[in-house]
Amino acid sequence: MSAPIGLVKPTSARTTTMWCVCFTFLFLSMIVSRDSRAEDSPIATLPVFRHADGALKPTQDLSSRTIRLLMEKDFPPFTYEAADAKASGVSVDLALAACSYLKVKCVVEPKSFDQLLPALLNREGDVIVSGLKIDEALLKRTAMTRPYFWSLGRFAFAMGSQLRSSDVRSLAGKRIGYVASTSHGAWLEKYYSRSTLTPFPTEAEMFAALRSGTIETLFGDDLRIIYWLSGSASRGCCKTLDGAYVDREFFSRNLSFLTRRDDQDLVHGLDYALDRLQEKGVSGEIFTRYLPAGLW
Repeated sequence: MSAPIGLVKPTSARTTTMWCVCFTFLFLSMIVSRDSRAEDSPIATLPVFRHADGALKPTQDLSSRTIRLLMEKDFPPFTYEAADAKASGVSVDLALAACSYLKVKCVVEPKSFDQLLPALLNREGDVIVSGLKIDEALLKRTAMTRPYFWSLGRFAFAMGSQLRSSDVRSLAGKRIGYVASTSHGAWLEKYYSRSTLTPFPTEAEMFAALRSGTIETLFGDDLRIIYWLSGSASRGCCKTLDGAYVDREFFSRNLSFLTRRDDQDLVHGLDYALDRLQEKGVSGEIFTRYLPAGLW
């Protein structure tokens, strides 16, 4: 059996992302302290989701346009309406930073999830900044920018555990929890067949099992695990094991902006701006505003 691929170690994150994020309560419970924490937090060093193309230049001057950014109202931490109805989130701030870099006027237009694609195709907006699940059918109708995030996988274990590594050999015979019928479970079945794999009907039950010691470790979506560990529900029981995993075959999905297929000038312009924001560290600063430490 080949080894799992794409481990992103916290100390080497630069060497090495749709799903519906259903942790709104966890996110909102942390948002009150976000601003003060961000002031004291180091800027995140992001994995390189795409190596910047130094030769890439916008094909057209977009400054005469007003770009309408379509965002879902309830997709934290990527797009959501804050208490003051202000459009907020990683994807919103990143898109607005790209607009600023390109010297383009942009306006944000909140929509419900099911309105996003029709609004784009009916020319009621120009860019979807919320994360639709990108597949072949969607790409026949839209164009995708370079990715600015991938979904990642992560192990967590209890404080005081003797586990020191998440490699296949170290976890042989160990009880690993996962949510049933998920891509993370399929990944475990492929690579960790020597472990005792334990499915749970829900994420909450999986987390409770780790907290109680019923399982020795768990594997799931990196972002959801980090939010759980950072929130009160974990009761400080646990921490992450090693870095995050990337596997494009199973669970690592692109988060990208979507435009109409006939708007390639806008795609090229956004790609150029996202590359430059990555190089200048602006992307890392934006992620640090919204996400707890330890994601990578």
